[in-house]
Amino acid sequence: MPLLCDLIDLPAHPLISIVGAGGKTTTMYTLASELAQHGGRVITTTTTQIFFPEPGQTGALIVAAETPTLLEMISTAWQQYRRVTVAGAIIRADKLAGLQPGQPYELLMQSGASAVIVEADGARHRMIKAPAEHEPVIPVHTNIAFVMMSAGAINQPLSAEVAHRPERIASVVDMSLGEILTPIRVARLVTSEQGALKHIPKDATTYLLITHASLTSQDALKELVSLARTSQRVAGVLCSERPGEWFANA
Repeated sequence: MPLLCDLIDLPAHPLISIVGAGGKTTTMYTLASELAQHGGRVITTTTTQIFFPEPGQTGALIVAAETPTLLEMISTAWQQYRRVTVAGAIIRADKLAGLQPGQPYELLMQSGASAVIVEADGARHRMIKAPAEHEPVIPVHTNIAFVMMSAGAINQPLSAEVAHRPERIASVVDMSLGEILTPIRVARLVTSEQGALKHIPKDATTYLLITHASLTSQDALKELVSLARTSQRVAGVLCSERPGEWFANA
């Protein structure tokens, strides 16, 4: 099974923003591990909020609000680790506040990192989402974007159980709560400038990542992939049945 880092076209200095729903955190840490195993130094962070890293997800956790302090602490951490997670503040015992939108690029340029990966959206563990007015918080100079969703949402009724901000999905896709999230409606959401592509720079290379691919029929998945690939904004579509195991064809 190929690694995610082998299936995407990474620039020399990747600043990767992950938005949507259905596995952003797992994908962030998995990709960081892959890049570190290839000899890179990788910073994982957020511009919203994340839970404290679990054991094995990162080498060190660094928390500070100001970029100069972060740079000093990261420099020390590189002596021992190839993966570090950075946050702006501790909100509570299990939650971290993110960086300002300009800070991930500053860290990429000044810390010696070979890549910075940013969780730039929240979805409250739902399968699919559309952004609110203030979402997502895409870092400045993002050049790679992952738009994520879980295949478990396909052909389900639009509801708060399946979707984060279902009323926003209804507005973007022109459907009603309770109606079915057909592949064509999901494709409309994930290729919409007011939906999943909101705030992603036009010059960023954008991939649709569909997790839990076994939770829907292969016909429905193939239909969604085919529709998404017609968008000029979507460089590729990757699917996964289990965390960390990606394939390029549905």
